Amino acid sequence: MLPHLALYDLFARQLAAGRGELIAPHLRAVLDAVLLRRPGDGRVVDPLAIRVAVLELLRALAGRQPVLLVLDDVHCLDPAGAEVLAFAARRLAGERVRVAAAERVDEEGESRCGGLLPEPRTELAVGPLPVEVIGELLRGRLPGEQPAGRIGAASGGNPFYALELARAAVRSGRPLGAEQPLPVPRRLRELLADRLAALPEEAAQALLLLAASARPQLPQQDGWQQALAAGVVTTDADDRLRSVHPLLREIVYADAGEQQRRACHARLAEVLDDPLERARHRALADPRPGPEVAAELAEAARIAVHRGVPALAAELSRLAAERTLRAPELAAERRLAAARHAHDAGLAEQARADCRAVLRGGGPAARVGARLLLIELAGSDRSGVPALLDAARQDAGADPRLRAAVQLARGEHALSTGRTGAGLAALAEAERVGEVEQQIEVIALRTPIDIQLHPERVLPALRRATALAGESAGLTAAMVQIRCCLVVQLLRSGEVAEAIEAVNELRADVERAGRLTDLGHVLHLVASVHERAGRCEQARQAGVLGGRLRLELGPTATSGLVLSAAAELNGGSVRRAAELADAALSSGRAAGDAEWSAYALGLRGRSDLLAERPQQAAEHLGHCRELLHGLGYTDPALFLVDADLAEALAWSGEPAAARRVLSEAEQAVARLDRQVVRLGLARAAAVLTAVEGDPRGAADRLRAALPAAHPYPLEPARARLTLGELERRARRRAAARTELLAAAEAFAAAECLPWLAHARRRLARLDAPAGEPTELERQIVRLVRAGATNRQIAAALHVSVKSVEGSLTRLFRRYGVSDRAALTTVQLAGVTDGS
Repeated sequence: MLPHLALYDLFARQLAAGRGELIAPHLRAVLDAVLLRRPGDGRVVDPLAIRVAVLELLRALAGRQPVLLVLDDVHCLDPAGAEVLAFAARRLAGERVRVAAAERVDEEGESRCGGLLPEPRTELAVGPLPVEVIGELLRGRLPGEQPAGRIGAASGGNPFYALELARAAVRSGRPLGAEQPLPVPRRLRELLADRLAALPEEAAQALLLLAASARPQLPQQDGWQQALAAGVVTTDADDRLRSVHPLLREIVYADAGEQQRRACHARLAEVLDDPLERARHRALADPRPGPEVAAELAEAARIAVHRGVPALAAELSRLAAERTLRAPELAAERRLAAARHAHDAGLAEQARADCRAVLRGGGPAARVGARLLLIELAGSDRSGVPALLDAARQDAGADPRLRAAVQLARGEHALSTGRTGAGLAALAEAERVGEVEQQIEVIALRTPIDIQLHPERVLPALRRATALAGESAGLTAAMVQIRCCLVVQLLRSGEVAEAIEAVNELRADVERAGRLTDLGHVLHLVASVHERAGRCEQARQAGVLGGRLRLELGPTATSGLVLSAAAELNGGSVRRAAELADAALSSGRAAGDAEWSAYALGLRGRSDLLAERPQQAAEHLGHCRELLHGLGYTDPALFLVDADLAEALAWSGEPAAARRVLSEAEQAVARLDRQVVRLGLARAAAVLTAVEGDPRGAADRLRAALPAAHPYPLEPARARLTLGELERRARRRAAARTELLAAAEAFAAAECLPWLAHARRRLARLDAPAGEPTELERQIVRLVRAGATNRQIAAALHVSVKSVEGSLTRLFRRYGVSDRAALTTVQLAGVTDGS
């Protein structure tokens, strides 16, 4: 390995850019020689001189700006370069230098990273990537929909393996059935095949049994000792075989011939006692159709559903359909069951393929079911829904149950597109002719409307749905929706502790059932409940997971991006939240999704508030409220947009618009008894009073409105933050500091990092030695408020652009703001809005 190759990779560009001028000439000459920037003169370079030169260069660079050294594959570093970097690391304490290093640890667990990291250091073990992250990786790198679950399992969570497997699958050009092996590319084979090459025949046969099994454990077979000695298998606590890496199973299974695989499945069907595995292996051993094996597979699928493994249920139902002979309607029913199980497991493309197969050969009932499932799979893209509904209505004929199912879907579509009257009429028809399960679905769909328009009907309806379901209904999609509605009702009524308990129980039940599609919806609710409960880190975690899941499963990216943006506003970066909200808005508009576009606008508006851009916040929040009201969502406790919008309008100099928003919100609060939002409205009303000329009276009224306790802890924190600003404007600095400190403590307790940073900036601005602005600074601020650029300001004041930039930098620092937009909100002596 070439000596000092790591130093060349790290510092060659810095020297080429002239950064070497920062250190003494003799040390620069040492680096030029070591990094081959000048011909050698035959003299030996002192190793200590190399180390000192690198150390001094790092110190010089850190003196200009913070430095981050990124060292990947530390186990591959050349020894000479590693020694130099270790020398520097031991002497960089207190410098603005950070080192991020990654390595592959050997079997003994010995690390080389430790010596390369300045103290204090943090070590993190990087485990396998979760399947949802593998799915996100594949979506970003490869076209089309990849079987992320299967590829993630085969890769063992290794991103390189996952990408190589997915690329091979794309190159194969054929869909991957459950019984088909994954194509393993040559590069991956070369990494692992040496372990297999020397295996004797008995060991290879034992390994094939292990590879063909749906679970990676089997009782010991002949030949296991040789496989164990070769390092390709190990044993668990029960002395059963287990392969070392799942990719080995894929290679072994792919390399076996078709007859070998069938014989292997036949053997497994004999030795395994689990009915699911036995039925699956029997079907894979003999592809011929037959009623007995088809019935066994269908029963196994039913058991798989009760065990909470819908992906396996989908595979078994599909095999049952393929084995069903001379009964096309029964085959279509089983194929439709496969589609529904695939949908529950989040396997959208498989579900669509199964639905298309049903439409080609099923009877009217199966065709109706397939068309309605295709509507569910359409997600935010509703353009093809009317045609599917019309075709389903024609297939339903006079059958009451099928007609009820079509009317349910018609009602849901109408509600989602803002046609509330048409939606409720369709639901009433479905309830009149439908069966018990369909009546439950009607209640689930109608409850969100009743929550806003007829709150007195909500709890009786939910109790009726629960009574209809009884003990045997199981965790259907309708019951998940009913339980979600119960959580929402508790949350909006201020019963937050009960809402947390209910939503956590619901999440556990959905996860246990393996219903990934429902889990995406439930995680959104989990994030919302925990945010309002002042548990922002838990909300962030649920939002991150829910966002990934929605991106993985959804037909569009809108909802996943919205959840990710909300997660950032709970515990991440305001700038990143704004970027994600913008991306969600673009996606939602392209798909014609008004509801999720509204949420994206609301989160964008909150980002603007945190960045102290009230005019932009008012624009985004106003559009958010307009879209929600257009959909019939007028409950002020739904998204908490009214108070933020009124406050942004007040700060933007639009008091009449702010007063109108507050009046409408107060009417809705009185109609729906939404006490939880009154404090936010009081906060906005106080801001309105302050900007109209009475900050002292506004502060006094807001302080009087602060309750001893509130079900949403972030609401009093927001109120105290605003109160601190009002006290500052009233020139009561001590009171302002007290309120801002209390707000910061509340945000810290909630782990709400963006609002905590905002409160600390307000404190820094309050404590900054502002002093009187100079006349030049006053004129610059006036021109900034008028929208002038730095160059236009310089021309108007007959100064240089650099002078304008320097003045703005000093103003930013003095008043604790970060940009020109925020500077316009600062009250400077001698500068008024009318100047």
